[in-house]
Amino acid sequence: MSMYFYDETDDWPEYKIIKDNIHRLEMAHAEFRKELQEANSAFMSDPANEDLKARVDRLKNKLKEIEKKLDESLSMYR
Repeated sequence: MSMYFYDETDDWPEYKIIKDNIHRLEMAHAEFRKELQEANSAFMSDPANEDLKARVDRLKNKLKEIEKKLDESLSMYR
């Protein structure tokens, strides 16, 4: 028996599911953050464009949702 919890969790299917879910959320977070940065740059160069503003707002909301889900998944490790 190991003295560290994480040494024993590799055999647990639940641990793998949570770990895979966190990895998926982290990848989605990075992708949306990059897309938001690009959309925000485009909006700053053309602030009158309502479509760009709507896209930035939509991406910000989606990013907040992903961050919330990621925090919930990470809280299982704490």
